[in-house]
Amino acid sequence: MSRRAESPAPGAVERRRASRSLWAACEALLGAEAEPRAVNRALDALRQAFGCDGVALHALAPGGAIEPCCARGEWRNAPGDLRDCVSVPLFRGAERVGTLDLMARHGLHWRPAQIGLIRTASGALGAALGVRLELQRLRHQPGRDPVTGLPDARAFQARLTEELGRARRHGLPLAVVMVDLDRFSALNARYGRGVGDAVLAEAALLLKLTLRESDVLARLGGDRYGVVLPESDAPAALRCAERVRRGLEEHRFARVGRISASAGVASSPRHGMEPAELMNQLDHALSIAKKSGRRRVALVEQTHTH
Repeated sequence: MSRRAESPAPGAVERRRASRSLWAACEALLGAEAEPRAVNRALDALRQAFGCDGVALHALAPGGAIEPCCARGEWRNAPGDLRDCVSVPLFRGAERVGTLDLMARHGLHWRPAQIGLIRTASGALGAALGVRLELQRLRHQPGRDPVTGLPDARAFQARLTEELGRARRHGLPLAVVMVDLDRFSALNARYGRGVGDAVLAEAALLLKLTLRESDVLARLGGDRYGVVLPESDAPAALRCAERVRRGLEEHRFARVGRISASAGVASSPRHGMEPAELMNQLDHALSIAKKSGRRRVALVEQTHTH
């Protein structure tokens, strides 16, 4: 008869450790191109947090098959050494993007609390991995920025015009956010353009994860990103911009560590009904944020009238 796990029930310390390890794994996936070893370190941390002997990650390959990505721990067991194993599919929305495999330690079984943590891990890892794979696929397509895979400035203008037209027809609000990475020129000068491009791509992944599926995210050029928020007014856009700014600031980027960002916000009809009007207001708001000390979100207090 197999015996139950002898370790005590997981407490708050174990949950916090698993949560930190999970976030480290997500961060590693976001920056995996810049520093592949970070993925192995993150999987080691997950292995320790879940108290298992092996962790393996499989990812969606360009051909459409789920293929091995990386594995850590002891996967070659002696004959007769049967273990509890868990294989969890990783999804982004309805698309399967990978699989997370975990092998328990000898003689131990997975506890319900551990299974709950693994389910949480599968959701977060699936989202991070799915966004990364999506943007990798899109980098070389027309209308896409080759560094980040996001829509380029021209595609952004076209979507903004389209969404403004829809908002006018249906009497809906619309907001736009412009995000700028602080002191990015100094970062480029210190670490080189290759590292700078990796930061831009990693920031794009973070922004994509933070925003809704219906939001339109693009790289406007340099270290600047644009976001169209359909059916959102100015207060909602301010909250979104602050959430985005904090997300960038709390993330640890490969090679460079922490960075900060500033953002400007404009909305329609409050700040204008045409793309050019909104973009001018965005530039003004972002300039205010920069001149006010950076690391903040700004909105121009202006009411548009016809």
